[in-house]
Amino acid sequence: MANFKLFLFLPVVFILGCSEQVPHFFSDMTLNDTKNFKYQDVHQLSLTLSNLTKKIDETGFSPVLKCAFHLENTNHGPWGQAWVAFNISVLVDNKEVIAINRADVLQNHIIDIEFQHELPKFGVKLKDIKIKIQPIAWMPSYPLNIVMSDQSAP
Repeated sequence: MANFKLFLFLPVVFILGCSEQVPHFFSDMTLNDTKNFKYQDVHQLSLTLSNLTKKIDETGFSPVLKCAFHLENTNHGPWGQAWVAFNISVLVDNKEVIAINRADVLQNHIIDIEFQHELPKFGVKLKDIKIKIQPIAWMPSYPLNIVMSDQSAP
């Protein structure tokens, strides 16, 4: 009987191995010199930056830049929650003075970011400060529900 199970198992493995594979994460993988791949549309997340505010506080011993901005998935795709990672660069007179790596949770297609950082000198004008945000990656996150059973109640 043990040998008979083996003969049933081998054709199933052969059929599964020879069947055409449907791509899951990548919709197209090229094997040319560029080695590029393209994600499926469901794995694309596009965020829109808005409400960028900048303030400079020079009341202390060193000037502090206070910034806030709003990121939103305006397409409202299937990913209402996601872990998003990005770089924030602060440029003064087109020279990078601050580089921050941030990661936070996108909730209901929205994320609000606030940060503050010391500036290198006094007298910097708001018009001379440029904020650049560059995406790194994102990952879906799903809510966790814990249901208490009657047996676990004290």
